Amino acid sequence: MRVAPAVLVLLALLTLSGCETTAEKSAELERTRHRARHVEQGLTIARPSTVVHVVSATLVHGGEGNAAAIALRNDSARTLRSVPIAITVTDARGNTVFQNNAPGLERALTQISSLPAHGSLTWVNDQIPSGGAPASITATVGQAPTASGPEPRIEVEGPHPGEEASDEVTGSVRNRSGVTQEKLVVYVIARRGGRIVAAGRAVLPEAAAGASAPFHAFLVGDPAGAQLQASVPATAFG
Repeated sequence: MRVAPAVLVLLALLTLSGCETTAEKSAELERTRHRARHVEQGLTIARPSTVVHVVSATLVHGGEGNAAAIALRNDSARTLRSVPIAITVTDARGNTVFQNNAPGLERALTQISSLPAHGSLTWVNDQIPSGGAPASITATVGQAPTASGPEPRIEVEGPHPGEEASDEVTGSVRNRSGVTQEKLVVYVIARRGGRIVAAGRAVLPEAAAGASAPFHAFLVGDPAGAQLQASVPATAFG
C-alpha cells in the first residue's frame, strides 16, 4: 500500500521522543505540515520578499547539464530561515524551458535554509537540464520567517581543487556551535575575471556540534584556474 509523502513525514515526526513542550510539538507539527505541502504541491511564491534582494543571476553551462548561481543579499537586521527561491530559465527566444516548481523537488533546490542578517550568499541549483537550449535565467525570492535562537557559527575550511577530477572541489565544514546541523548544503562557486564560471554544491547529512566534516562538490562549468568560494548556511538554531 502506497502512503502519501505528507503522511510519512508526520509519522516520522510522531515517532520522535524527547522533552518537548506541547507548544514546541505543535510548532514542529505545523512546520512539518508546511514542508509536506511544499513537497507535494511544488514551489509557489505569493509575495516577493521586501528585504532579500537578488544581486545577480548566472546560468552556468556544463557538459551534462547547467547550474544556477543566484547571489542574494539580506538587507534586514533579522536572520531568516527557509528562504524560498523561484528560478525561471528561458531560451534565446524567451521561451521558458525550466522552472524549479515541480512537486517532489529536494528542499535545497527551492530554498536556502537560512540567510544571516545583513548577510550575502550565493545559492546554487545544479540540477538544471540541458534540454531546450537554456540561455538566460531570472530569480524571485519569497518572504521568509525569522529564525529563532542564536545564529550558529559554521565555517568552511578550504575549498580547493580535488585530486580525482578537474571539476571536483574538496574541503571541510567546521561546526563551531553547540547545535548539531543536519542536511547542511555547501554552495561552491568559481570566479574568473569577476565572472562565475562554475558552480556546484555538496550535501552533508550531519555536522555534529563542535566537530568538522569533509565535503566533495562537483561543479558544473570549468573551474580551472578560477578562484573558489564556498558558503554553508545553518539548518538548526540553538
